[in-house]
Amino acid sequence: MSFDLKHLPRTFADLVIANPLNAAVIKSYCEQPPAKPLLLAGPPGAGKTEAARVIAQSHFLRAQDHYMHWEHNAASLGKSFEDKIMAEVNYQMFGNSDKALIVINEIDELDLRSVQPKFREFMDTKRHLIRFVATTNHKNRMMGAMLSRFRVLDIDPPSKTDWVPRVLSMLQAEGLNPTQQDVTQMLQSFDGSARDLIDLVEETVMASKVATL
Repeated sequence: MSFDLKHLPRTFADLVIANPLNAAVIKSYCEQPPAKPLLLAGPPGAGKTEAARVIAQSHFLRAQDHYMHWEHNAASLGKSFEDKIMAEVNYQMFGNSDKALIVINEIDELDLRSVQPKFREFMDTKRHLIRFVATTNHKNRMMGAMLSRFRVLDIDPPSKTDWVPRVLSMLQAEGLNPTQQDVTQMLQSFDGSARDLIDLVEETVMASKVATL
């Protein structure tokens, strides 16, 4: 298993969310069925997709179900979004009275004029069947009527301080024993996304193992 897959967030406790209010909302969506579709908006690398996945995985864990195709990228859905989504919804709801849950990444990639109006209508007509969690890098590319269907959280990238506990946990899982001060110093010159941070941690682990040879 690759390093990044090994350390993917799997529970709410693994997520690094800068704003405590946003963290509280995301935690509530993990702990109980979401009452309203959720949109996580922010720059690339802020942790939106990871949070959306953890919400979905928490939902399926409660239901003791495992589904394969609950996550979609809006660009690949295109105009045939309804058929693709409903195929997964029907699968999830077979023998299950609860609503299905669908994650859509980069939902702003749905065409503003030709697809978003239809998707908004689809959300309205299927709200008794589907819970949506979506992400976007560009909230301004979404039509207002569709945006209003979501509870919108603006996600800021975590600060270096926010990352310290998570990085400490990853390094310990790799058999290292750094102090909090060690990690703080390691992150002093870091200025990148969550994906860049995973690379930095992997490089640190590899360097440590080489040093012990």
